[in-house]
Amino acid sequence: MRWGAKNPPNDPQVSFSGKNVMITGANSGIGYEAAMKFVKLGASKVILAVRTPEKGYAAKQKIQVSVEKECKCHSIIVMQLDMNDFGSVKHFATGLAQEVGADGLQVAILNAGVAPGTYSVVKETGWESALQVNVLSTALLAICILPLLKQGSAENGQPAQLILTGSAQCISVTEKMPYDAPKVLEALNEPGSFHPRSSYLTTKLLVVYVMQGLIDDYLAALPDQPLPVTISVVCPGYTVTKICRNLSWPSKILMMLLNTYGGRSAEEGSRSLISASLLGADGHGKFWTNDSFLE
Repeated sequence: MRWGAKNPPNDPQVSFSGKNVMITGANSGIGYEAAMKFVKLGASKVILAVRTPEKGYAAKQKIQVSVEKECKCHSIIVMQLDMNDFGSVKHFATGLAQEVGADGLQVAILNAGVAPGTYSVVKETGWESALQVNVLSTALLAICILPLLKQGSAENGQPAQLILTGSAQCISVTEKMPYDAPKVLEALNEPGSFHPRSSYLTTKLLVVYVMQGLIDDYLAALPDQPLPVTISVVCPGYTVTKICRNLSWPSKILMMLLNTYGGRSAEEGSRSLISASLLGADGHGKFWTNDSFLE
């Protein structure tokens, strides 16, 4: 952890001119910082997907003020997306298609996530909130926007990039997964399965499985044909953000100590999202962290 704080990722300075970029969870943390970078790097459109529009517009204004003299981005768009609602995910994808039009989407970063301090269920769906947001809605959104990414690849002549935010620490929970349960997700959805840290990391392990499932079902490489969309999971490292704001006070105190000792800034963490967006076919199906692939 201390190593990560003292050795942040490289900060790519590559133009994203001609590319439309969409980021979920873009009003704060690494999502916000990544949006700022894409604006500075000249993306045609940077779409901020946020649960609360007011916070999205506030983030947009902050970005515009911060990069006023160096802004090369054609436009910053705020769109509402509630990951607690499958209907909202589908509605967002429909609106996104209208927003990008024939140009499609060249980069999608599915970064929205939660780390609940206690067990809670999304009333409308019955799923535990971290499973809902970090896994199920993330997978649904990825499926819904794949046609836009394929369209963006055709327009741009390069593979479009689909990035899922993960955690390298998810390896620590692989042996705790209820693989022998008749229905794994339902088993993880039970109150007795919940623990603030391990449940969060379990959702990030499931994100890796989501990546593999998307490749198997939608993005398998074909002989002698270029990939239209490449997908990677990215770990920004231990980063100081507000994602743990719902933890108990003892846990918050521990997190504050960890933040002081070894946390990267949100800006430093966001660099990995930018570099992952430049991996192309080399990053397809791989886990990217600290400027290298985790095997």
